Amino acid sequence: MDIAPRKLLDAALADSEAFARIVDHTQGMVYGVAFGFFSNRAIAEDLAQEAYLELFRNLGRLQSDMHLVNWLRQTTVRKCIDYARRKKHAPHASLDSIPERSVDPVEPDPRLAAELGRKVADLPTKMRMVIVLRFQEDLKLHEIAEALDIPVNTVKTLLRRALIRLRPKVAHLRQEVSYVPVGR
Repeated sequence: MDIAPRKLLDAALADSEAFARIVDHTQGMVYGVAFGFFSNRAIAEDLAQEAYLELFRNLGRLQSDMHLVNWLRQTTVRKCIDYARRKKHAPHASLDSIPERSVDPVEPDPRLAAELGRKVADLPTKMRMVIVLRFQEDLKLHEIAEALDIPVNTVKTLLRRALIRLRPKVAHLRQEVSYVPVGR
């Protein structure tokens, strides 16, 4: 996406195929953020569609192609938070159904993942979003701050408080973790 300053955006304004290429390039990230927050495929698809609709409406306002992914991530996060506030939605699916960004040689324990998913789902909205962006999307603290439009120190505080809340709730799970040797 690091082509000339507005080459992709200007092409997308003129051509629907160019917009489709932007969607193809970013849909994993957009869907992943929404699904990681709600653990619900239908909601994630709806929010991704809303994010792309907003992108289409704002193509002319974006400064450059380099800002596109960050703008889209921030828009998706805001859509998730707005939806959670509107619907007071409580996630009901587990985190074990979230596609991983990279191949993990260790087979995840489905019971462990389901339990962890339930504990993360019980966190307040902003804490849950910070956890999703940090551990699912593997964003750095300054990237999370930019996506949520909050100071980095606030991100650090939210992350620390979320982990403090989770730690006693998942302490018993450490004994249940099973490791599968690589190559089996």
